[in-house]
Amino acid sequence: MKALIFNSGTGSRMGTLTANKPKCLLPLPGGETILSRQLRLLSRHGIRQAVITTGAYTGLIRQQAKCDCMEITLVENPRYAHTNYIYSMFLAEPTIAGNDLLMLHGDLVFEEQVLTRLLAASGNRCCVDLSAPLPEKDFKGRLRDGCLQKVSVHMFGQDCFALQPLYKLDAAAVHAWCREVSAWVRRGQVQVYAEEALNRIPEQLHIQPLACDGLLLSEVDTPEDYQAVWEALNPCRN
Repeated sequence: MKALIFNSGTGSRMGTLTANKPKCLLPLPGGETILSRQLRLLSRHGIRQAVITTGAYTGLIRQQAKCDCMEITLVENPRYAHTNYIYSMFLAEPTIAGNDLLMLHGDLVFEEQVLTRLLAASGNRCCVDLSAPLPEKDFKGRLRDGCLQKVSVHMFGQDCFALQPLYKLDAAAVHAWCREVSAWVRRGQVQVYAEEALNRIPEQLHIQPLACDGLLLSEVDTPEDYQAVWEALNPCRN
């Protein structure tokens, strides 16, 4: 199994915190960064290969993306300023084809128990918090017959739930999703989330929700998010 970590964005909503570095290199309690913490936890759970997409800060990420017992490949998105991460996934496809995959965003902070549950769960999975209020600007999910039917930031309703971008997928699902991503890119639809491609083929992916209610599992999109994550990790290191 490989990990695919998206780090192509500029983190514009973070203000001065990301004026000269990507969100993934923001420090956390204990001397780690978001990225080094992700890599440490992934490595501890047997992930030996990680693919990291990059954009404006390829050089900095190359310097910092180091982890014992893990082979790390960078995939640069030269069009990062004018594309969303659907295009980064398209560029990364040759490095992940034929592999089971953990796919996550580079600004995602999670406690180790989330990873333990995810890797132990059968089938294709996405991480959700059924007890959390629906986020205003982040991903929500909707189910049909127990499987993920749609993911969107613009979707609301009693049948929706908070979804965090951490997926476990088998090689067949990776292939199907990448094939649909390629179709979108060929049509020039590169300014959307990769989940827009997922939404066209949910029946091919069979992604079930994995409830992570009450566990730390949060993207860092704003300074307020960063403060909340810092407080959640301090003083204990997960």
